[in-house]
Amino acid sequence: MSFLEKFLAHFKHAQEFHAPQVGYKNLTAAKFFRQIVTADSRTSRTVMWNSPARLENVQLEYRMVGEDAASFAEVTADFFGGNFIYSSTLKNLKPESLYHYRLVAGEEATGWRNLRTAGDGEFEMLVFSDSQSFDYNTWHRTAEDALKNYPDAEIFAVNGDFTDNGQDFFQWREWYEEAENILRDRILVPVMGNHECYDENWRLCQPSGYLKNFALPSNGDKNFGGYFYAFDYGAAHFFVLNTQLNELGSFKAGLEETQAQWFRWNAATNRPWRIVFMHKSIYNRSLSGFVAEAENYFMRLFDELEIDLVLTGHLHTYMNAGKFFAQKKSERGTHYVLCGRSGDHRYNREPESYLALKVRADSLEITCRSAAGEIRDQFTLKKI
Repeated sequence: MSFLEKFLAHFKHAQEFHAPQVGYKNLTAAKFFRQIVTADSRTSRTVMWNSPARLENVQLEYRMVGEDAASFAEVTADFFGGNFIYSSTLKNLKPESLYHYRLVAGEEATGWRNLRTAGDGEFEMLVFSDSQSFDYNTWHRTAEDALKNYPDAEIFAVNGDFTDNGQDFFQWREWYEEAENILRDRILVPVMGNHECYDENWRLCQPSGYLKNFALPSNGDKNFGGYFYAFDYGAAHFFVLNTQLNELGSFKAGLEETQAQWFRWNAATNRPWRIVFMHKSIYNRSLSGFVAEAENYFMRLFDELEIDLVLTGHLHTYMNAGKFFAQKKSERGTHYVLCGRSGDHRYNREPESYLALKVRADSLEITCRSAAGEIRDQFTLKKI
């Protein structure tokens, strides 16, 4: 029985868990639930949520479907934009299993929510970029079209520039409200963009809003925790890199060197595919050539470490650039794809769009769709 069939078999049973048990009042203060990727999503998951008021004696309760015994995970709290942000990491989970979780705070509890652990087989993933908006309904419409066309996607990435201003809590609130459906049962892979590094007066700053909103896998460096990370999922090993070298250079020295050393160390993997997410493109704004920091730093690392696929954003346009090696078009080397925007900030007349990845051990199928459902591009990479 496939993982999807197992999930559907448990669906009716799952519905019984979507209300607090008798004896609890509804806990309504907890909002914007999200499941954040961990280094190994087969056996762990980070759950986060926001609340306008401090939740007293809050615990995250979870259990595997079909089992009566419940466990409780430790909860930590932070503060951003006048709201409390909570985080809890569940560990020692069983792969390819369906869990339920809920919050319990004194005499109040939320309804139960679904959590599916990953397996080692094929999977579908959605990729969005530049969801920053004036009106986040555009972001909502893009995400909803992706869900309609790829309902079995288990995981999704936002490749930088979640909001127009990374320190503005009200924009984050709009983003979460419009992403409610896609966040409900899927894992989020956050990528830092340059707009995460602006304060409310539009000056460069450290990306505290991004770092507080997302508790990310450890990269082993205390100075740059959350700035870059890696994780396994199915047949792929993913790297999430930080391209904000110029924006962050005056606040924290050593990002380039630290990240390069970590990248080389983390490149060893037994997964067939090596895939990179990073916000800024290898191209300049006019798409007429490489930008210096990408040419001199990132592209050389990708050649050296034999990266299969690099997904970038930033330029609000879609481009299937093909394979490059030694900064030249080549039949070998790394395949580069520039993701289009998923928000309403237009640099051209292109429609908002997203990518769908179908990952198998021997192939990567990449599809670009507009938010209206039109297939704009489709191609497959083969593992030789």
